[in-house]
Amino acid sequence: MIRFLAVASAWKASALRCLPLVLLFVCFAALPGSPEPPDEVLDSCLAVDRIPLSAVSIDPVAGRVEVMEGGPASPYRLYLPDGDNRTLRIGYASGKPPGRDYLFVNSHRGYLDRAIGLAPDAPARLERPQKASFAMLGYLGERYLCLMEMHGQGSRNRKRSAYVARIPMRMGVEMSLYYKLAALPASPQLPALPSPSSSSPAPAALPR
Repeated sequence: MIRFLAVASAWKASALRCLPLVLLFVCFAALPGSPEPPDEVLDSCLAVDRIPLSAVSIDPVAGRVEVMEGGPASPYRLYLPDGDNRTLRIGYASGKPPGRDYLFVNSHRGYLDRAIGLAPDAPARLERPQKASFAMLGYLGERYLCLMEMHGQGSRNRKRSAYVARIPMRMGVEMSLYYKLAALPASPQLPALPSPSSSSPAPAALPR
């Protein structure tokens, strides 16, 4: 009986020592994932090169373009749209060979092939990163990374794709990318002014 009580007491002590770890695991499992960006943020990213018409603030990331090969042993080729910005290291990493491409903001990464909303036939890499538009968006106290890429040539480049991710507060946390593909309507045009000949009344005939 005494031996049984000793074994039970040891088991109870071991269970109490493990209890904090179990509670910590439950708390992490209950934490919600990264919230989906509002529609205003996704739509603003798609139209990042146009005049903003919403409450989303847009800060374009553009400057001296820098491409870093990293040597033959490096698995990635880095593209930085603003290489002189030392506060925010924003860019795109392209795999060599292709695969596992990601966007980054300092220590945060967001992998393109994990983007939520990505169509099965959508390419998991950028077609022309040099032509893509990078920006930082602000909405309701949150900061978002935006990348917009146009598809097609000339007047046919009406389709655009956007990758948007909320930038986490904690360092090193992976970003959750959201993808949207849309065809934007043409920019509205002002109606043509009537010509003077059609708008001005005909002069009255002079009496003879």
